[in-house]
Amino acid sequence: MLYALGLTMFALVTLCALFLLGMLTYHLFLVMRYRSLRGPDPEPASHWPEADLPHVTVQLPIYNEGELAANILAHAAALDYPHDRLEIQLLDDSDDGLTSDNASRKIAELKKSHPDIRFQYFHRADRTGFKAGALRLGTENARGDYLAIFDADFNIPPDYLRRTIHFFRDPAIGAVQARWDYANDNSWFFTRLQANKLDAHQMFEQTARARSGLSAIFHGTAGIWRAQALLDSGGWDCLSEVEDVELTVRAAVKGWRVVYLDHYRLLSELPESVLGFVRQQMRWKRGWTRVVLHYSLFILRAPIPWRVRLDLLQRIQLSWGPICALVMTLGVLPYFMIAERIGMSLPAGMLYITSLTLSLIVRHYETKTLNEDPKLRAVLNLPRGLRFLPLSYLVLNLGMLWPLSQATLEGFRPGQVWEVTPKSTTTKGSAGHFQQQGYGKIPGYVLGSLLLCSLGVLFAVLSMYLLFPLATLFYAMMAAGSGWIGWRLLKDVRVKKEQNQAVEGLEIKSEQHPASYKQSEKENKPHVPRQPAKGRRG
Repeated sequence: MLYALGLTMFALVTLCALFLLGMLTYHLFLVMRYRSLRGPDPEPASHWPEADLPHVTVQLPIYNEGELAANILAHAAALDYPHDRLEIQLLDDSDDGLTSDNASRKIAELKKSHPDIRFQYFHRADRTGFKAGALRLGTENARGDYLAIFDADFNIPPDYLRRTIHFFRDPAIGAVQARWDYANDNSWFFTRLQANKLDAHQMFEQTARARSGLSAIFHGTAGIWRAQALLDSGGWDCLSEVEDVELTVRAAVKGWRVVYLDHYRLLSELPESVLGFVRQQMRWKRGWTRVVLHYSLFILRAPIPWRVRLDLLQRIQLSWGPICALVMTLGVLPYFMIAERIGMSLPAGMLYITSLTLSLIVRHYETKTLNEDPKLRAVLNLPRGLRFLPLSYLVLNLGMLWPLSQATLEGFRPGQVWEVTPKSTTTKGSAGHFQQQGYGKIPGYVLGSLLLCSLGVLFAVLSMYLLFPLATLFYAMMAAGSGWIGWRLLKDVRVKKEQNQAVEGLEIKSEQHPASYKQSEKENKPHVPRQPAKGRRG
């Protein structure tokens, strides 16, 4: 019985290692593909005459964004586009009162200064469908033939529509996606790690695939859709927390192409706390699991070329990466011990050495390519002892193993868990930001990360004692990454708990002294406009 269990465990770790090797090989292919195809962004084949520019609806979904609501409205109104063909929709799911009041005042101000722009303001009484539900409501009432979507933390360049709209002269283009950039990437080394990770994703996963004739993933913001493509693809669905990925898959199956602009970049805001980043990544990972479960057979049966079908399938299956990496890393010592028992020490060692070597090769070419970017980020000053460590691999890969694996499994449960990532002006104590946090206790993903750190230290010592140096290396790296992430999460959770307690105390004080702590009911009442009848498209 014990022997059979050992063999099963050996087979499981082998499968996980082979899966990760396949991921690394494909990613190396994309890196080299990007290097061979990099260059200027594509240009539209033709342009609309000024008099024929189409109607565009700019959609701005917000939730308790504070001052950012007014900022994004001002950015949208400043777009260099004929005002009589521009519509701006504010899709407001806020429930803090303050954000909606600020937005209402800003819209009233902009209506006076930009009388030719058509403004629509929708304030929903509940968050059914979350962002996808808000976008679906906006799309049903939009008059534009093209729908540009921006999250509240994005700075919209005035030339955005003129830079993107002409691509739609090609009837096969369904969407145009601009690349994200970050205004706060140099806040501290963790935001820089995030920026580098997202740069790699956008260059290799997005640009390389788009320039190879494959489907780039719509990022949910900084993109513009042809209304007909969105309608043809089934519109906004509320199945998962990654509604943008769902839409991309359905659009690709329908044959719509996505143009990706690598050098046209829009500034946004990165989560500055480890807690904010981890919760954001967990939300996305739960969504990806739901996409895998719901769309794998859909893609397999789709009447599309096999190359597109295989690409979409492998792209969504990458969601299993964290669980495979956790099994491979945590199981390295028993794996080598079983391999030694059954006479397969050499193949087992070669599998791990190959994985580590290929990972280092991928990181080398990733870093080399990032450093050759014409818009290279400023050098971040780090302590001398950290400069030679593979920080991105330790922190964002090994350190995130438990939270991402936990979120992947949570994706099997029905019902979305939608938590908006807090921004710098987010309303403090907002229920929709980390609503499942459970601040009275330490969350499971924090305890799990600290547990992995403890296990890593324990098994690293044991592996060293049993003379398995490769296992010692893997456990030491896991302990370092998980320990740092767990420690930072623990600090952030405590800070968040103190902030929430302060907000709750202020609310109690406000109820006791209404004249001193809050506006009159009339001033504080959110503006809820009556929804207009569905407008025309065209």
